Amino acid sequence: MNYFANKTVVVIGATGILGQLIALELRERGADVRLIVRSPDSVATGLRDLPYAVADIKERGEVAAAFAAISNGQSVDGIINCTGVVAFGGFSELSDEVARELMAVNALGVINVISLATTSLNPEGFLASFTGVAADMAILGMGAYCASKAAAKMAMGVAARELRREKIRVLDIRAPHIETGLITRALEGTAPRMPEGLAPQAVIERVLEAIATGEKDLPAEAFTA
Repeated sequence: MNYFANKTVVVIGATGILGQLIALELRERGADVRLIVRSPDSVATGLRDLPYAVADIKERGEVAAAFAAISNGQSVDGIINCTGVVAFGGFSELSDEVARELMAVNALGVINVISLATTSLNPEGFLASFTGVAADMAILGMGAYCASKAAAKMAMGVAARELRREKIRVLDIRAPHIETGLITRALEGTAPRMPEGLAPQAVIERVLEAIATGEKDLPAEAFTA
């Protein structure tokens, strides 16, 4: 049975590696895929025929307007949030601007997506978001990043309880380091040496399996190299 066939799924952050791969895989599995992106010029060639709208994840009004534009005001079956930014350096080293951006995208952005999900998902629908293993760790030189992800994890945990009465599943994805190249695009600072990360395709296949089979949490140990 193909769980995603004919389901309408909105992918937020569909210009990143994970977002692109998830959108492509969902379409391959027969889903009706819609995209919310920050930069329309960055939409992959293979996805440009899909409905998409532009929004900054930090702005709740923009996210709501973009969702309305691609869904024609109708509820959907699933939302997958693939947005996120990273920065490196001790607390005293990060600029105020970057510290705010980390919290705004990684924490406030997730709260904005949760707010959207509470009013825009069909019963039995799902909300999934990539929080990452940093939410469960305290890493020197990555304190602000870990804090932003920990806030997102807490928000997702509360959302899971709030949406349970609507039979909407909330899946917090706390995968280990993934080879998406994100660390080379840090807002600030230089990444410490890291072991080789997981292959993006393997991660998204594991995530889609978890959604299809009704899993409710995806901590780091749920993934294998």
